Amino acid sequence: MLESLKTVVNEFEPLLIDIRRYLHQYPELSGQEINTANYIHARLQEAGIEAEIINTEAGPAVIGYIHSEKNQETIVFRADMDALPVTDKKTKSYASKVKGVMHACGHDFHTTVVLGTALTLAKLKNELNVNLKFIFQPSEEVSNSGADALTRMGVMDDVDAIFTIHALPTLQTGKIGIKYGMVAAAVDFFKLTVKGRSGHSARPNEAIDAIFVASHILNCLYSDIARQFNPVDPFVISVGKIQGGTASNIIAETCEIEGTVRTFEPDMRDKILDLIKERSIHHARAYGASVEFENYNGNPPVINDVTLARLTEDSASGIIGAENIERISKPSLGADDFASYLSYAPGMLIRVGTGGEGASYPLHSTMFDIDERAIAITVKILSSVAINFSKSKNYLQNWAQNTVV
Repeated sequence: MLESLKTVVNEFEPLLIDIRRYLHQYPELSGQEINTANYIHARLQEAGIEAEIINTEAGPAVIGYIHSEKNQETIVFRADMDALPVTDKKTKSYASKVKGVMHACGHDFHTTVVLGTALTLAKLKNELNVNLKFIFQPSEEVSNSGADALTRMGVMDDVDAIFTIHALPTLQTGKIGIKYGMVAAAVDFFKLTVKGRSGHSARPNEAIDAIFVASHILNCLYSDIARQFNPVDPFVISVGKIQGGTASNIIAETCEIEGTVRTFEPDMRDKILDLIKERSIHHARAYGASVEFENYNGNPPVINDVTLARLTEDSASGIIGAENIERISKPSLGADDFASYLSYAPGMLIRVGTGGEGASYPLHSTMFDIDERAIAITVKILSSVAINFSKSKNYLQNWAQNTVV
């Protein structure tokens, strides 16, 4: 069976590389994944796979289905489709053709792999003991989460397990990373609007400079707040956007600061946000300004199911060898809305090595790329997981109950 699987994937590999390059050339921002959704939907239907496009509050999604007559259990493979507002600076032939938009987080890779898994398992349908659902979701990169929108619409009804992947450029192609338990942090978003008083740049004494005040608040966020928490409890505050002013010779009346808070401890989330609000107001008042504070909760932590982690590890070892599976010791402060699905079923996020020559730039970099050999490797692993899943209810559950990881 394993050899048949490998043969099918090897036959698909050139097509999958072409698909990934097409997606990389035509990226779409969160909520705008119309062409991508239509493309994936067409590919699924061409292969005889039942598929539908669902319009959600967060953008278009595609759901594919492969039904098994042997078993009523259902597992999901999920991919995110959205790109980032990043300018692609690669000189590759498949570099983004959309100005200011790029697949800098590997979502084209994720989408291609899950599509490839669907194409492969459709060929091996008679060997399946489980129903399959393939979710291609919009809007992973923004607070208006595609996962939240889809779960509200019931896509996780009667699902027994869900799997996803994420590219990891720091891990060489041919390897995967497995984390038992918590694998990714919670994320929350905040926005501060500093309000001062505009004036002529020649007479700052007559104004309250919102940009100047914002700079002091930024220093506080990056230094003082960290001193208020136990250093053994990791968290990170990052400001990704500051916007203020209208002209070089006008002192800014307002300045906006937008950022994220990432942490592993649930009870720290509100405490950090409350402290950001408190300290920002304090610093603004010291200079005669005021602050409006907004925040909204993002994703909870991603926690891998131990049984599914073991299933993944066993399945992957038959593809790449146990020596190429790395046990990840620490969770990442990166977040993923995959966590939303885990309120409905156990799940597994797999870190996939995509590093190689010319593919070692970090996620969200203008030069980000993948080693395309990782596509076929990962399709083989996910396909093996699907085929082996029916075994998980027996020895894998026993393993999870009797093993301390």
